[in-house]
Amino acid sequence: PEITMDFKECHACICDENGQLLLYSNGQTIHGPEHKPVINGDSINYSPRWSNLQVLQDGEYWKPTGFRSPQCVGFFPQPTSDTIIALYQNYENHDFAEFPTGYEELWMGKIVKDQNGAYEITQKDSVLNSKIFKSGALTACRHGNGRDWWMLQFNMDTVYHYLIEPSGVILDHISILPFVLRGTLGQSKFSPTGDKFALHGTYKIINNSGFQTDFMVSDFDRCTGELVSPRLHFLSGYNASLSTGLEFSPDGTKIYTSKLDQIFQFDLEAEDLIGSRVTIAEYDNSICTQFGSGARLIFGQLQLGPDNKLYVGRAVQCFNISVIDFPNEKGLACNFRHNEVELPTYTNGTIPTFNTYRLGPLDGSACDTLGFNNNPISRFWYQQDSLDFLSVQLWDVSYFRPEQWQWEMGDGTTSTDRHPTHTYTAPGLYEVCLTVSNENSEDTSCQTLNLGVSSTVDSEPSIDVSIFPNPVRDNLRLTLHDYLPQEAIVLFYNTQGQMVLKNKVIGGVNMINVSDLDSSAYVWEVRDKGLLMGTGQVIVVD
Repeated sequence: PEITMDFKECHACICDENGQLLLYSNGQTIHGPEHKPVINGDSINYSPRWSNLQVLQDGEYWKPTGFRSPQCVGFFPQPTSDTIIALYQNYENHDFAEFPTGYEELWMGKIVKDQNGAYEITQKDSVLNSKIFKSGALTACRHGNGRDWWMLQFNMDTVYHYLIEPSGVILDHISILPFVLRGTLGQSKFSPTGDKFALHGTYKIINNSGFQTDFMVSDFDRCTGELVSPRLHFLSGYNASLSTGLEFSPDGTKIYTSKLDQIFQFDLEAEDLIGSRVTIAEYDNSICTQFGSGARLIFGQLQLGPDNKLYVGRAVQCFNISVIDFPNEKGLACNFRHNEVELPTYTNGTIPTFNTYRLGPLDGSACDTLGFNNNPISRFWYQQDSLDFLSVQLWDVSYFRPEQWQWEMGDGTTSTDRHPTHTYTAPGLYEVCLTVSNENSEDTSCQTLNLGVSSTVDSEPSIDVSIFPNPVRDNLRLTLHDYLPQEAIVLFYNTQGQMVLKNKVIGGVNMINVSDLDSSAYVWEVRDKGLLMGTGQVIVVD
């Protein structure tokens, strides 16, 4: 189906436990899984600024383009119900072109399914707080009871601690910080481990030479919702008023921040947090070619994915985002990759934001009173070694406090490492299973590794090979799904049948540079040891 919602920097979505899309929003509308507005969802969060945030066609406004502010909308499951709560910030009291001169308001909507199974907003634009200063954007952390949610909002030195519980959203209490926050246009995050909170936002111009940013880091008490020993730092040299990014590593020991031309890593275990800063990426002079505008592909918002990789959005309009493969690792070992993912359509300074879903109760704590247990869920992904096709790296991404790991490699060998590397002795089909456990229970998940062309194959196998985008200008994303080849190559043939490009490929995602090819149609083939694995046509354009 055609996707009709536009995004700027405001972007939230929510999926079910299997990753199926439920709702998404740009702060002005809410769409469902059919990519159409839900009932009563074509207009939320209305303010006089709407006229500046719509597409103009034939002299009439017809389509909202989304607010330009990170994390200005969020979705929160209302516990023990089918209701999904949407919280969003209204900007009526702000001058769009300047720094905020007034307050924002925190508004709420409630979404349920009607008798036909369609999503419907039954309550919207209810004001929860009329004095929000948006240093703390909209994100939530699981309460220590394993059921409810904490959500923080900020007004200079004031913290509003909201609790999302079975009855809805309540203001649980208010606290005062030992300093004043003035940051805007940044992100705020809870750590995936739930014990820390941080925010990062542009503050002001320093002598016309750059922007200083507020960088607050605090411990967080999931039982009380309190910020414990919050510390405010000032980072200088941030050279634009566009969004700055922030994200934690999966293990909660690192923080990453971005500015337009650099990405930094901070070590939360170091005695001197600011002194631990390491530059892990710098702008590589790449530009956006899809529009012919030559826009610099500078860095924007950050978001940790369910695969425990960290994704780096752009502060400009383009198709590419970058990836940090191993954000738990120190320094350059985290493995930053420029422009690694090309999306099906352009983004404009946005990346989706999510809550800290992979947390259960704080077992044995004072707030562990509801009888919930951390029953671990097993999940993993794998990656083929580019040099040795028989070697596979396995990555555990299980959650709900796994404490033991038992791998069955499918060839009679086992491992108790959390992230093992395993080398097989021969091609074949291997069922790999991971069992994770703690004192409460265990859970097992399995995946079949199709490793190379088996000697029993008598005919050309049927392998799922996909390419994207098509048409393509520079980089083609070729993916071998559920297949780890021996000596696979991709070949491109022109209309005269001449081979014009040849690349080695491995299982999973491969980026193929086709910028040296002339604008034309080409036939591509993927072959592994001579056997045809997939074929198709691609259009290369200027």
